[in-house]
Order: sequence, then C-alpha cells, then structure tokens
Amino acid sequence: MKCQRSLCYKQIPSSKKATAKYCSDECSYKERLGRSKKRYERIVKPIKEIEKNDKILEVLYQVQELGKDVVAQDLDKIGFNFGISIDEFKIDYQYHAKKMNKYAYSILKYEKIKIWKL
Repeated sequence: MKCQRSLCYKQIPSSKKATAKYCSDECSYKERLGRSKKRYERIVKPIKEIEKNDKILEVLYQVQELGKDVVAQDLDKIGFNFGISIDEFKIDYQYHAKKMNKYAYSILKYEKIKIWKL
C-alpha cells in the first residue's frame, strides 16, 4: 500500500500497522498540519470579513455624520460583503439592521444606507 500524503506516494513499510495511511511519522505530521491550516482558515475567514466590513462602515459613518448620503453602490465598490454579519435586529422599532462589531447598517428605500455606531 502507498502513502496517502499528497506528493509522497512511497510504499508503506511492512513494520507499520496494516491500517497505516502514511509511510512515516513525518508524512503523518505534515498531513495533520495541512488539515489544521485548512480548518483554521475556515474559522478565521468570516471573522476577517466582519472586521473588514466594520472598518468600511466606520469610514462611511463619518461621511454620513457630515450629512452626505451613503448608497449601497458605494459599499459595493469598496468591497463590502453584504452576505455576512454577526446578528440581525431592529433599531428604533422600524429599521431592520445587520450588526458587525461596532457598527450596524440598514438598507433603506432607493438603496440608501443608514449606519449606526453601537
């Protein structure tokens, strides 16, 4: 039987158990390390997206405070990810908002965006 680690494919020594998947401890460790990196990326990627969205909202909140309208297209151009948020809730009993870390936003009529600092 051959080692199941990608790029190795050496023959598994007969001194290993019959159920062994890897030819050496080094191959086993490297394969386990690769799985761990993939799992870490799967966990961290959404957190990084939320932090990026929060920074974008922070800048646009200041623009909104100056009395200028913020439009959904502005967020889209900057690279805002509309598909991710920590929570969804109602603000002031009328706005359905999506929460990031420190900021929340809601899409109003005509694709205007209302941003709240939490």
